[in-house]
Amino acid sequence: MDFIQKINDLRVQKADLLAKAETFAQEGNTEEINKISDQMKGINASIASYEALAEESRRNADPIDPSDHKDETGVTPKDERKAPCPFASLGEQLQAIYNQQSKGIQDKRLAIVQDAARGASEGVGSDGGFAVQEDFAGQILESAVQNSPLLQRLDSYTVGAASNSARWLQVDETDVSKSVFGGIQMYWVSEGHTVASSKPKFREVRMDLEKMMGLAYATDELLQDAPFMTGFFGNAFSLAADRLMTEGVISGDGAGKMTGILKSGALITVAKTTGQAAGTFTGDNAIKMLARSMPRNRDRLVWVMHPDLEEQLPYLSITSGGETKFLWNPEGGLGNFDTQRVLNKPVLFEDSCSALGSAGDVLLIDPKEYMLLRKGTAKQDWSIHVEFLTDQQCFRFVFRCNGAPKINSPMTIKNSSKTRSPFVTLAARA
Repeated sequence: MDFIQKINDLRVQKADLLAKAETFAQEGNTEEINKISDQMKGINASIASYEALAEESRRNADPIDPSDHKDETGVTPKDERKAPCPFASLGEQLQAIYNQQSKGIQDKRLAIVQDAARGASEGVGSDGGFAVQEDFAGQILESAVQNSPLLQRLDSYTVGAASNSARWLQVDETDVSKSVFGGIQMYWVSEGHTVASSKPKFREVRMDLEKMMGLAYATDELLQDAPFMTGFFGNAFSLAADRLMTEGVISGDGAGKMTGILKSGALITVAKTTGQAAGTFTGDNAIKMLARSMPRNRDRLVWVMHPDLEEQLPYLSITSGGETKFLWNPEGGLGNFDTQRVLNKPVLFEDSCSALGSAGDVLLIDPKEYMLLRKGTAKQDWSIHVEFLTDQQCFRFVFRCNGAPKINSPMTIKNSSKTRSPFVTLAARA
C-alpha cells in the first residue's frame, strides 16, 4: 500500500472539509460544523495511523551490511528471497535508487527487491538498473488498463513473474454452419441407431511478451518530494502505457509490438455505398457493419471511432416507409454527450484509429475476442548523464505486454454466403 499517497489524499479531504466549515460558520450552521468536526477527528486518526506505518517502512532503509545479508554459507536467507514490498511508495523507491547511484547511500530495500526480481526475470540489474517493486509496476499497468474505455473491455490476463510468454490451446474453426468448436456436431437419431463421431479441432497459440519503454526526467529538487513523484510518475506512465497499448490493439503490426485489429486476418471490410461522399459515415454504413458482426454475443459489441467522426453521429439515420429513424442517441439525453450510442452500441473515441475517410476510421468490434497479456514487473534504470548540463536525472521504465485477436479468419454461418466476424470496419471513402 502507498501510505504516503493515502496521507496526501486524507489531507486533501481535510482541506475540503475546512472550506465547507468556513462557509457553515458564516451561515451560523452549528449542526453541520459539528458533523465536520467529527469527520475531521476520524481523518486525523487515520493520518496518524498511516504516518506510523510509513515510519515503520522507512526504518527498513538501513545501510546494507554484508554480514547480515548472507548466512554463513554465503547464501541469502530464504526470508529475504521472497517477493516483498519494502517501499511504501514509488517515490520512495525512486529516491532510494537516486541516492544509491549518485551519493553511494546503499538501501537494503533495493537489494531485497532486486534479489526477488533476479530470481524471476532475465538478468535485471546487470547494467546498473533496478527492478521497480512489483506491486508498483503492476499498479501502473493495471491503472493503464482500467482507465482506458477500450483496454478495460479486452480479455486481459497477467502472466506470472517467472514467465515471459503464454501458450494455450484455442479452438480452430472458420465454419459454424454445421459444427462448433472445429468439428463437434449433434444429430437427430432414431431409436437403436448411431451417428458419426465428431471431435473438436484445436490449434496451439503462443504469445511472447514484447517490451515498451518510457523515460522521465526529474531535478534534484523534485527528487526530494516522494509523494509528488509517486503521483506524477505513476499517472504519467499509466497514461503513456494506455496510449501505446491502445494504438497497438487497433493498428499494431505485430513486429515487436501487439498485433492490431486492423492487421487481423479476421477483419471484414464493408464497402461504401454507391456515390458516398468522401469522409462520411452514414446510417446505411452502420446497418451493414452490424449485419456482418457475429450473430451471438452482440451485447459485447462496441464502436471504436476516430474523434473526427463525432460531429456526424447526431445525423445518422435511415429512411423507412417515408419515415426517418435516427440511429444515434446519447445516454442521459442531449445534455450528455460523454456516453454515446449508435444502434444501441457504445461509442469509444480513439485517435489511434485511421484518419477520417480512411479504412479503419470506424470499427465495430467484440473486445472480448482480443487477448491482452501483461506482466506486472518492470525494469527501472537511472542515469545522471543524459541531462547533465541541466542538473536533471533520467529514469527509464520498461514494461512487458502483448496482445492479438483470438481468431484469424472470418466465420461462415449456416444458409448465408456472407461471412461474419467480431472485427468489422468500413472501406475508405476518399
